[in-house]
Amino acid sequence: MKKVFLTLTLIFAFSLNAFSQASGVENVRIRIFSDKDVEEVLFIPSFGNYFLETEKGDKVKLNKTSKVKITDLDGQIEIKINDTVFQKAKKVNISSVGLKSFFQIKPLKPQIAERRYEDCLEISSKNKSLFIINVVKTDNYIAGVVQSETWGATTNVDFFKIQAICCRNYLMNNLEKHTSEGYNLCDGVHCQAYKTRANKKEVTEGAYKSKGEVIVDSENKIIETLFHSNSGGITVNAKDVWGKEVPYLVSIEDSFSVGGKNYKWEKYIKLKDWLNYFRHKGINTKDKEIEDLLLNFSQEDGRKTDILGIPLTTIRKDFNLKSTFFNVQKWANEVKLTGKGYGHGVGMSQEGAIKMCEEGYEYWEVIEHYFKGVKVIKQ
Repeated sequence: MKKVFLTLTLIFAFSLNAFSQASGVENVRIRIFSDKDVEEVLFIPSFGNYFLETEKGDKVKLNKTSKVKITDLDGQIEIKINDTVFQKAKKVNISSVGLKSFFQIKPLKPQIAERRYEDCLEISSKNKSLFIINVVKTDNYIAGVVQSETWGATTNVDFFKIQAICCRNYLMNNLEKHTSEGYNLCDGVHCQAYKTRANKKEVTEGAYKSKGEVIVDSENKIIETLFHSNSGGITVNAKDVWGKEVPYLVSIEDSFSVGGKNYKWEKYIKLKDWLNYFRHKGINTKDKEIEDLLLNFSQEDGRKTDILGIPLTTIRKDFNLKSTFFNVQKWANEVKLTGKGYGHGVGMSQEGAIKMCEEGYEYWEVIEHYFKGVKVIKQ
């Protein structure tokens, strides 16, 4: 998952009631299909008891054969149940009753792959499209995020426990991110990827085992749990990426990432394009010493932050590189970039964390390895 650094806005002194909301006692409101202009969806109950109700007070019980089509009509929504018009309204609530319930939702306009979520749903019309909110128990949301972001990387339960704790930290720090818009978080990488309910045994077990746990710094403040795919063997200081020093986000040696799937990469760039890039940045590429440096840049002795004053983070973005940890050498009429790692490199390496879990390290040892001076607490 790609993340940008967010200044810590909520402190651990945030009330116990707010913590309860973030730890699963209360629900959270997550906007789904947030990056799409959806005009029509199909809702089908999958498990549990569901009731549909509009703001007019009309209420009907749904069953497993119910197919609810909800269409935006420019400020109103039309609700059809099994192809029969039920009502036109401004808002529809589809609520669940009981301990466990989940549903299927599929956008029809435009056609988008179906998804499955747990608990409740709210749909209204906004800006000529459907405004879709999953009102979900926090623990169910956390498990869904873990599966959306990391399933397929491993089946290790302890790793999913770590990811669930990181997800809970993010939620607590960003609980009010979209409240002015009527929800807490969206389902995309702008917040946390949330594309499904958790239905994998290892994920649900890991999330359940993490219940109530968070990571705090030496001042008992909830930390920003940043992570990336692979560090390349050395993580990065937050200051070197975002310009702000964070005590627990500092560079460390990370042997656990060495040899991982995303440990090494290569990219070839035309020689003239490479030199022209720096020339347009104000570098005198006709100077032989400067040209030699640009064609023989090395980080073998440790990670660097720039090339001739041009931040490596900028170069990574402009050339779509996997990381800022690379060497450069001339290769005929091209330059060959030999790199290590995948992602911004700050915080926890997911591949390194998986390796640690597989080698028998306790989940809290993994967390304390990547986030310096922190501890895991349970409320």
